[in-house]
Amino acid sequence: MPQSDPTQVATGLLLVAIAGLAACGGGRAVNAALGTESPAMRPLPPHPLGEQSPQLLAAWRRSDAEWARWTDPAAKRVRFITMPGSPERAVRLEVLDWGGHGPALVLLAGLGESAHIYNDLAPRLTDQFRVIALTRRGHGASSRADTSTYVLDTLAADIRAVMDSLGLKRASLIGHSIAGAEITRFAARYPDRVGKLVYLDASHDFAGVDSILAANPSWPPDFTPPLGTRTDTLNAMRDRAKRYRFGYWSDALESAILRSPEADPAATDGLLRDATRNPKEYQAVEAPALALTARYTMQTWFFYLDPVVDSVKWKGAEGWLASVLQPWLAAGRDRFRREKRSSRTIAFEGDHHLFNSHPDRTLREIRGFLLSPAAP
Repeated sequence: MPQSDPTQVATGLLLVAIAGLAACGGGRAVNAALGTESPAMRPLPPHPLGEQSPQLLAAWRRSDAEWARWTDPAAKRVRFITMPGSPERAVRLEVLDWGGHGPALVLLAGLGESAHIYNDLAPRLTDQFRVIALTRRGHGASSRADTSTYVLDTLAADIRAVMDSLGLKRASLIGHSIAGAEITRFAARYPDRVGKLVYLDASHDFAGVDSILAANPSWPPDFTPPLGTRTDTLNAMRDRAKRYRFGYWSDALESAILRSPEADPAATDGLLRDATRNPKEYQAVEAPALALTARYTMQTWFFYLDPVVDSVKWKGAEGWLASVLQPWLAAGRDRFRREKRSSRTIAFEGDHHLFNSHPDRTLREIRGFLLSPAAP
């Protein structure tokens, strides 16, 4: 099969973390069923997909020249915490601390992404919570490590070590995509350290994802970043992401996807492999849980297709979405509802990064759940 375009994925296995709902970025390409034709670029719409918030509208309208002068606006402290272990192989994790007062929240990003993916959401939680996020080993600015450590048990131990270092005896955990496997493992291993769990489009399983991806008939056309300066590359990749991957843009995507170091391929491979072999052990988790899931439609997944101009592709994509992807995702989410009895699932139309495309709705649901009594 032809290789996917670099703006479709931050790393090859970020794509498979959610059946193709990958972040764009400068990561390595992966095998996927992409077309190679290059249709004429259509004009960008005047408004982005998702909520028409002032923040998303401002990011959508920002020019390349303005992005070139962009600096991360998030008010956070960036620190590095060393994990326990052999000094000669010390692993340092990037930890973002937004401060705040109240119960502690620990945020974990999806496969291939850094903690900066929460730049838009985290600051809006600090009025009632102490908010931190960590970039797992092998990702972003955190240390590369022995490949044998890119597994759920080690990553759960890393979360505990970060909490210990910050003096957090107990926290609620929020995990996006494959981080759902991490927060489940952590809650199962260290139940006394967990308040509540929030799954951000993360309550699905991973087995069979390769065949699901291969069946998609309507990936965007292949793309190679143009030669030129780093700014030229970033501009091209951002434009590609707006046209074909997200349909919107934000400071969080800019910081976490375009401007964070790419993940170690061994880290993404290892984590996905472990999460596939060891499905989430919901029945071992006592903590109440909320799952916010994206309800995928042609408009949120295949927004780059025109139902008239691309009628053949549209029909194929529609069939794949309804008969292949949605049932596969539903099976994993049904298992979550069935096995995680103290849980609640809320679905709404959106994309995989629903906390960035629909920040107000996501924030409202998270806040209501975390501030409610223990039962979901």
